[in-house]
Amino acid sequence: MARPDQVNATNNAPKPAPTTPADAGGTGDLAAELRVAVMKTSRRLRLESSSETLTAAQYSVLAGLGNEQHTIGELAAREQVAAPSMTRIVKSLLEAGLVTRTASEHDGRQVLVEPTAEGKAALQAARSQRTAWLARRVETLGAEDRATLKRAAALLQEMSAK
Repeated sequence: MARPDQVNATNNAPKPAPTTPADAGGTGDLAAELRVAVMKTSRRLRLESSSETLTAAQYSVLAGLGNEQHTIGELAAREQVAAPSMTRIVKSLLEAGLVTRTASEHDGRQVLVEPTAEGKAALQAARSQRTAWLARRVETLGAEDRATLKRAAALLQEMSAK
């Protein structure tokens, strides 16, 4: 049974739920549509670059390394996984010859991980596969839709940077 403050006094119908700022102007609906579109696209891009060389986790770690050295703890924090999980990922990258491990000059207890030339090449190949898949899809669009996507990409990058 609805409480009196939840019922419209004129017709005893339930009051509509109060709108939140996210729902003003349909932004809640737009946010939901964008979330679904971004997740589906992201999932498809991961599938397009999946190979026997790199798993999704390995790809993410290699991308996070860039051309720098990082500790297991830094990588685990960046990827939001536990240190033992990151240790397993790094071990698999080591076995594949995609990263090296060295002891830190400042703290011998810390291990620094950096990509090898093979790791950089594998990352670049996976990125190229993803870009090629997306480029084939974009090619099918008209100029106006491509311009819209270009603006949307810029907006998404701005929003993600905040």
